[in-house]
Amino acid sequence: MSIKQVTVFGGSGFVGRAIVRALAQEGYQIQVACRRIELAERIKTAGDVGQITILRTNLRIPASVAAAVSGSQAVINASGIAFQRGRQRYEAVHVEGARAIAEAATAAGAQRLVHISGIGADQRNSTNKYIRSKVDAEDAIVAGFPNATILRPSVVFGPEDVMFNRMAQIAAKAPFVPVVGDGSASVQPVYVGDVGAAAVAVLARPETAKTVFELGGPRVYTYREIAALVLREIDRHKRIVGVPAGLMKIAGFFAEFLPVPPLTSDQVDLLVADNIARPGAPGLAELGIEPTAAEAILPMYLDRYRIGGRYNRHAPA
Repeated sequence: MSIKQVTVFGGSGFVGRAIVRALAQEGYQIQVACRRIELAERIKTAGDVGQITILRTNLRIPASVAAAVSGSQAVINASGIAFQRGRQRYEAVHVEGARAIAEAATAAGAQRLVHISGIGADQRNSTNKYIRSKVDAEDAIVAGFPNATILRPSVVFGPEDVMFNRMAQIAAKAPFVPVVGDGSASVQPVYVGDVGAAAVAVLARPETAKTVFELGGPRVYTYREIAALVLREIDRHKRIVGVPAGLMKIAGFFAEFLPVPPLTSDQVDLLVADNIARPGAPGLAELGIEPTAAEAILPMYLDRYRIGGRYNRHAPA
């Protein structure tokens, strides 16, 4: 196979930018397809002059998707939304968007299609709207492009993540750190750079077609352990308090009326369920990638939440 140009849908997002950076380092020409191109301008600095092109693309308009795929030998779908707002619905973005991308990739004769999904997307009996949309998105991808490769990361962390930054913000301001339920659900955070490397690695390996990879970091934590880790990193001493999931769902329901909700009722369901790679499932190791520990990365961006800010280098107690 000869892949020279790759189209990345959702390339302006947290995971998408990591994928674009990894592709640029390998010398690919990259087309970044996104709805709001002003959010993607900074990603141009990840490559050489002219290496990265940004295209305004609307997943609800098939012709727009087809134009973004044109000329590319590989397509990566990293598009997604964390909450629904206006026309940006799970069904429209996750499912119908995936279907449009798969059909466009097939029509354009693309050699590879890589779909970024998430752990839990095999839960066909789930009543959670977010999870159901991830399940249906995978089905749409495979139906439109049978040779697709699917990557299912656990919770992704990195300098602009949601989980660690939000918990650190709460820990810095609130009198205690809340966890949903008793905080015993397990999670296997995976570094965003490793997800980007995985997306690039599968392009170089034709045998990864028709394969699902579950991407997790080197350690499994409970959410209570995650809270304790954050407190250590920012050198704060506060209680970790379990909040009943029912109360959190009510809070999430009302938070959904905010422009950018800090929590949704769908997300509460995810926080009381394990989010770890299945034993024996292909993962980073099969792609030759050694997973990066959270403890190695967190000091690089959580230090700003310390008392005195990031220039206070006093070691955590």
